[in-house]
Amino acid sequence: MQKLTIIISFLLILPMYCLSQNFRGKITDNKQQPLYGSNIYIKEINQGLICDDKGEFQTTLSNGKYSIMFRCLGFKPVSRTIEIKNNQVDLLIEMQEESYELKEVTITNTEDPAYAIIRKAIAEAPNYLNAVNKYTADVYIKANMELFTVSKLVDKLSKEEGLKISDFKNNVFLQESFNQLEFTAPDKYTQTVKAFSSTIPDNFDPKESFRIMNASVYAPQINDNISPLNKDAFKYYKYKYEGFNEENGIIINKIKFEAKYKNPQLIDGYLYIADETWHVQYAELSKDIFGVKQNFVISYEEISPKVYLPMSYSLTGKFDILGTSGGMNYFSSLKYTDIEVNKEIIKQLTKKKSPKRNFEIKTDTLYTKVTDSLATKREAAYWNKIRTIALDSMEIRSYEKRDSIQQYVDSAKKGFHSPKFKPMDIVMGGRLGSDTASFDLKYGGLIRVFREYNFVDGAWLGQTVTMNIRFNKKRKLTVSPYAYYTTGRKRILYGSDFEYTYAPLKLGQLNLSAASVSEDFNPDGISRLDNTFSSAFFRKSDNALYQKDFISARNSIDLANGLQLTTGIEIAKRQGLYNHSKWGIWGNPDKIKPNLYANDRFDAVSYSIKLSYSPYAYYSIQNGKKVYRKITSPTFTLAYSEGFSSWLTNNSRYRKLQGSISQKIKLSYFNNIDYKVEGGSFLGSTRRTHFADYQQFNTSRQYSLTDFPFDTYTLLGNYEASTDRYWINTRINYRSQYLLLKRLSFMQALPMTENLHLKTLYTPDFNLYTELGYSVDLIELLNVGAFSSFRKGNFDAFGLRLSFNLKAILH
Repeated sequence: MQKLTIIISFLLILPMYCLSQNFRGKITDNKQQPLYGSNIYIKEINQGLICDDKGEFQTTLSNGKYSIMFRCLGFKPVSRTIEIKNNQVDLLIEMQEESYELKEVTITNTEDPAYAIIRKAIAEAPNYLNAVNKYTADVYIKANMELFTVSKLVDKLSKEEGLKISDFKNNVFLQESFNQLEFTAPDKYTQTVKAFSSTIPDNFDPKESFRIMNASVYAPQINDNISPLNKDAFKYYKYKYEGFNEENGIIINKIKFEAKYKNPQLIDGYLYIADETWHVQYAELSKDIFGVKQNFVISYEEISPKVYLPMSYSLTGKFDILGTSGGMNYFSSLKYTDIEVNKEIIKQLTKKKSPKRNFEIKTDTLYTKVTDSLATKREAAYWNKIRTIALDSMEIRSYEKRDSIQQYVDSAKKGFHSPKFKPMDIVMGGRLGSDTASFDLKYGGLIRVFREYNFVDGAWLGQTVTMNIRFNKKRKLTVSPYAYYTTGRKRILYGSDFEYTYAPLKLGQLNLSAASVSEDFNPDGISRLDNTFSSAFFRKSDNALYQKDFISARNSIDLANGLQLTTGIEIAKRQGLYNHSKWGIWGNPDKIKPNLYANDRFDAVSYSIKLSYSPYAYYSIQNGKKVYRKITSPTFTLAYSEGFSSWLTNNSRYRKLQGSISQKIKLSYFNNIDYKVEGGSFLGSTRRTHFADYQQFNTSRQYSLTDFPFDTYTLLGNYEASTDRYWINTRINYRSQYLLLKRLSFMQALPMTENLHLKTLYTPDFNLYTELGYSVDLIELLNVGAFSSFRKGNFDAFGLRLSFNLKAILH
């Protein structure tokens, strides 16, 4: 019955396909092999078409005469004139291969003739990019994708919402749309979706496939890739002249360009550039990196004098990553109408006034999508009329299987978002309640019973539970109670954190905490996870802890864009602790350091206020919440905190004022520098200030599971520089994708960044401390480096450092 249904469906589709288009054809070479990706330009209506893998094309034309130009890279152009009189026109175009001749040019010892051509093309690129003030175009887009193989590792890592990638293996997924595109210079697009159809589950938005349409070789970047016509292109590409041919009396130069480095932002390919005008006729772009191969062709036509716009885009891709492979194809063709030419490009650009700066990055600022109410309800007859590339048998089959695949996806997601309790959840953890319901509860399970180990507490064994209470889309309360039994102290440590989000557009958040826990004297120093590792394996601990029973409140909110106010208050009963455990796999238990201030009582009642200001902070609104996206200015902070006398015992008293300035500066596509200068001072007498309230500094071990070396002192002891007077510390990190090692050709394919580090610290007791270092990090997961320290300008120590970003790895 199923086979019969398929046959009947195909027979119903076939006659409509055969009769709905009145201009069709096929393009082949002289051996009758189809020329995949060939371009067709219909001059009278400014319409472009593109051939599929069978060399076939189709469209619907009104009655009249049309001049047609057929082009394909590596073949001589062919022109034809046709006439439509309520009839169907079928053409078979045979194209002849074309060789590129070399001009009689003088090649010097230093430069290929391609560079002279590219310089002229780069100089003209801004003019061609801004040659049009506005236009309207009809755009047909078709994209398909198939997953061939899926490895077990990728399948496990990619599991999300109850679905695995292997669930979609050996299925062709198709998306096609018919759109009206309205462009307004310099870069605003309005897309009206006239028709949309997709066999991709949960795919109701053609925006991602439409993003390719914004690519221009004349822009500094082609999507996320540096253009070979970028003003700084010679830093990233090398060029080679490969000859010329002649089209309608115009000399077209073939220029090969290659990336100087293997980098995801760089591409290879060919530019076909016309003499005299220096416009691009074709851009043939390719990319082969990290197991992903892509070939992208943009075909340009002169739609108005000196105005060259893309008529078609084609992209083919294959990937094979960690045993997972697949392929995809993308085609789009355009028909331009209502073109308004910019007649005074340079004059308008130089007189343009800077508008008032708007820091909100709205999704519709540069791109707006309007969907016709009938877009997803179009019938086959409509599609057959506007479709410029016919469906093949696999794509037809994809439409037939669409509903059953969507039903499977809906069922799997429903089970994930509204899970039911399973016995295995006791071990692995799980969630009760939907993540969109008014209440849900998450728990870690037996696998997360162990939290940490140290010589003061012993092992922490227990559980943390997280509860979310959603009042509405803007207000949410998160409660996270926890309780852990400590094997050394034989005591239960417990507490709860309350996080209330009340003004998401101003990042308003209130945090309340109450707990009885052990606390580190230097909370900014060596992480407790690193201390767990060194204590358990080597019986080495540089952390000192004290008992802290406290209640605290903290509130943060944006007073204005980029200006955040944070206030807090805390009441804490604090007491020193002894070591209660000596367990470890290796190391001498007699060499374990005693804990600091074991007999002290040093309670505290304190408050703090902090202002942070970033003048140029850009944000967007996501799910009703403000999210900062980028900051292009320095960030200034000013903070004051005070511990004062109260009814508690032996209160620590202090007044501390501190401030900082920090910034990250992009120097080029592959290099950036970040810096931070921070300083402060205790005000008045510090006679009653306890060590727990001293200014501590960010230190780390030479091996770390949590900290990269950008913000930490690697060779400085955890409490070595602690001060109750004044201080100033600086850090500068220079990051480059091509500094030393990656200039070696065999290293360039590795996804790593090289870094130089300079850090200084001055206190009146510690004097001047300096660290210099070089490190390499691999996709921000692993960092290896070498560091040297100096005191008062004299060499002090040298060390190697290994760091893992364990949080990112587990995520």
